[in-house]
Amino acid sequence: EMVDETLHTLLNPIMKMMGRSINRRSKETWLTSTQVNTLFRQGKITEGLWTETIASEGYEDILGRFLYQSEIPYPSIPDLVLYSRYHGDPDNPWSEIQEWFDIPARDWPVWRWLGLQRINTLQAQSLFKRGKIYEPDFYDEIARIGWADYDRDNIKDLAYILPNPMLLVQGGLMQETSDEDIIKHISMGDIHPDYARTYLDAVLTKPASQDIIAYELRKDPSLASLPDRLRKIGIHPDYNTLYKELAYQIPPVADIITMAVREAFTPDIAAKFGQYEDYPPDLEMWAMKKGLSKEWSQRYWAAHWNLPSPLQGFEMLHRGVINVGELNMLLRALDVMPFWRDKLTQIAYRRLTRVDIRRMYKAGVITVVEVYESYLQHGYNPENAKRMTDFTVAWAMPKHASITRSDILTAYKNRMITRTEASDLLADMGEEYYHREFMLKAVDYKKELELTENKIKGIRNLYKRRVYDSDKTTDELSKLDLPAEEISDLMTQWYYEVKAEVPRRWTTAQVLSFIKEGLITKERGIVELGLIGYDTEHIDIYVKSI
Repeated sequence: EMVDETLHTLLNPIMKMMGRSINRRSKETWLTSTQVNTLFRQGKITEGLWTETIASEGYEDILGRFLYQSEIPYPSIPDLVLYSRYHGDPDNPWSEIQEWFDIPARDWPVWRWLGLQRINTLQAQSLFKRGKIYEPDFYDEIARIGWADYDRDNIKDLAYILPNPMLLVQGGLMQETSDEDIIKHISMGDIHPDYARTYLDAVLTKPASQDIIAYELRKDPSLASLPDRLRKIGIHPDYNTLYKELAYQIPPVADIITMAVREAFTPDIAAKFGQYEDYPPDLEMWAMKKGLSKEWSQRYWAAHWNLPSPLQGFEMLHRGVINVGELNMLLRALDVMPFWRDKLTQIAYRRLTRVDIRRMYKAGVITVVEVYESYLQHGYNPENAKRMTDFTVAWAMPKHASITRSDILTAYKNRMITRTEASDLLADMGEEYYHREFMLKAVDYKKELELTENKIKGIRNLYKRRVYDSDKTTDELSKLDLPAEEISDLMTQWYYEVKAEVPRRWTTAQVLSFIKEGLITKERGIVELGLIGYDTEHIDIYVKSI
């Protein structure tokens, strides 16, 4: 046998070569029936060639046709079972499939079962997780699917999805799990164990770049270690210079403007005002820790001083402590717009008092026009300034044409002049202090009395119109601090005034209409007609006419 096998192995290639050589010369090899059937179905050969080839294999025409049909593709039994479910009874497709394939009755249950859908492994796991089946049923199901008993516990474990590595890290940190266990969990979450430590380092939260810069400034204002720190949070080395430059702050625009108006950018002027004095050395150190250079901290110091107020500046100008130029520098430092500085300087000077205006006009120092302008400067409107001017001119006239005490008191009563001005005018006329006070108090009392009388008249009108009842009227009178006897007298007087008023009556037509509409009784109507003035005869006729 060994020799035969060896000879067959050696001679087989030689025999094939010889056969192929003979076939090339004789050309006696034909297509097979299967090949011509395929080519004929595809329209690649004619029916004549197909007939000749089939006949060359010894087939009768009818058998050749059957051979052709037998090789036409036909649905498999599972495909026919599926078709029969959709085109016949889904639960019993037997009768429909018999139209297409002759399946033995004995074989049908097998084919029917093979055509049914079955729960797969993932579906069994889902049913188990949802509590639709219990553990014994789950094991039975995966056993039927084909899992060996030694794999079933693993299949059960694979039913559950592990959290992703990020969630495993976050949960472990919250639960205070050790780093070793967290790294194990990361590997369980599909991260290669060799890179679990790297993954943990990558996902742990790092400080923001601003926090790192603030920390490094506190440790070393030169920021020597900043590049290494930034690299650990993913900053590209090309941007180290950018971050280092931005670490040293530039103050906000508002602070820069304040420094500018406080002359912090003109060291000579700032030094003149002593703005750099008392600069504490520790400020430079702590400012550097905040990212401020020495120059900026000095500017902040120069601009931090409190400035005198404009009023204090005006007072220093009046006393000769500063000049107008220095006042202008103060107003500039106080952020006063250039447009207003000279105007504020102009109102820094005091005005003539009203008494001074009258006395200076009387002495001929100022003119009538200047009197009028002076009163305008005091805030009087043009109309009242004109009145005050007329008053001043009249006051300054010679004694035979001068105003009287009555004129002064009337002007005070009408609020043309203040109490102080009235007292000064009376003093100019030679009145002593006690006389002046008595006259002015008399005017004050008269003004208050007139006001009280007007209030009493108003209360009386409200009482007579029945807006106030007697209690409300008494309360309102008491608010005027009137004596109790006076209140009682007023209430009695007003009571009789109200009683003395003739009440208004209904007209004859109104009374008859009210009786007819049932708004009042007939007896009430008779009384009302009697009050109007009708006698009994007329009343009876009116009542009968209803």
